[in-house]
Amino acid sequence: MNKDDPSNPKNKKRKLTLGSEVLQSLFENGKSPLSEQFMRWKLWAKWEEVVGPTIAKNAEPVGFQRGVLYVWVRNSSWMQQMIFLKDQIRNTINEKFENNFVRYIKFTLDRHEVPQDDQLGIKEMIQRLAPDTED
Repeated sequence: MNKDDPSNPKNKKRKLTLGSEVLQSLFENGKSPLSEQFMRWKLWAKWEEVVGPTIAKNAEPVGFQRGVLYVWVRNSSWMQQMIFLKDQIRNTINEKFENNFVRYIKFTLDRHEVPQDDQLGIKEMIQRLAPDTED
């Protein structure tokens, strides 16, 4: 087999990477506002896997701001239970996603108590990261 032959397995420089894999890697490993929003979305999508089906039926993430995860809880009995599990839930999230992604968990019975995101929308974030050169 010729050493310059492209079919020679030794000549394979590296596997091509899909665009979606590149974006996911950028979002998961980056420190941009887009990265934080991606991690937040990923936590929402995998909430039941992280906390289990019983807790997921009685509590759900409703906000995230500056390392604080806001979790709505169905009633005061579940609130008490969740307080006992707070450190375990935070540690599980940080193990599955990113160390120190969630620094604190705040539980609420009222969804309206959750602060509104002070983050820009995705379109505005992209424009800030890659502004148009046209004036």
